[in-house]
Parts: sequence; C-alpha cells; structure tokens
Amino acid sequence: MLIDTNILIYADRGNDNAKTLIISANAPSISVVTYMEYVPFCLNKIELNNFEKMLKKYRFKIIDINIEISMTAKRLVSQYALSHRVEMADALIAATALVNNQTVITGNGKHFKPIPGLKIKIFKP
Repeated sequence: MLIDTNILIYADRGNDNAKTLIISANAPSISVVTYMEYVPFCLNKIELNNFEKMLKKYRFKIIDINIEISMTAKRLVSQYALSHRVEMADALIAATALVNNQTVITGNGKHFKPIPGLKIKIFKP
C-alpha cells in the first residue's frame, strides 16, 4: 500500500480514520516524493523528528525514484498533464505505485483516476 501525502496530513491534523489506517497498514510505504511534500508541513525540527519516528515505528518503506519510475512519470505527464492536469508530484507517486505494483491510497482520487492500470483506494476522512 502506497500512502499518499494527504493521508499523513490528515493523521497529523488528528483525523482518527487516517491514524487507524496508518497503524493498521500492512507493509506501508510512501514515495520519496511524499516524504519531500510532507517535510515542509513540519513547523520545526521537533515535528520533523516526530514524523521520522512515526515512519520508523510503523515500518514505512520509503521508495526512492529510479530510472523506471522516472521514465514512467515522464510518460504520465506527457499523456495526462494537459488533458487531466496530472502534475509532476502525482505522476511520480503514481509511477512509483505502478512500477512497484502497489495500490495508492489517497484522499484525492481525481489526481490519479485518469491513469490507466493504477490501482487506487479512496480514503474517506
């Protein structure tokens, strides 16, 4: 399960459903893009440290961008940026899921729905 950035933000803001999802996730993972999107939400180094402790506690795998993910994201942006407004970060997250055969769980499915073959689970806060 590849957890999208907005799920982490929901959890950080106290959403119990998001917290339960994170706690109960089997082999949770995030794209390194999600890590980079989330860090600016931290107000200081203490919050950043707490975020990193949470990732470690729940054994999140952080999936780095490799050439296959990069090329897949490039193709997704080329095909869907103009028609469906698929942006770089979402294309990289989607490509990470596609390359690693994972389901993206997100609170904002419109960013990912145009992408064929991508498995999506919509999170309802």
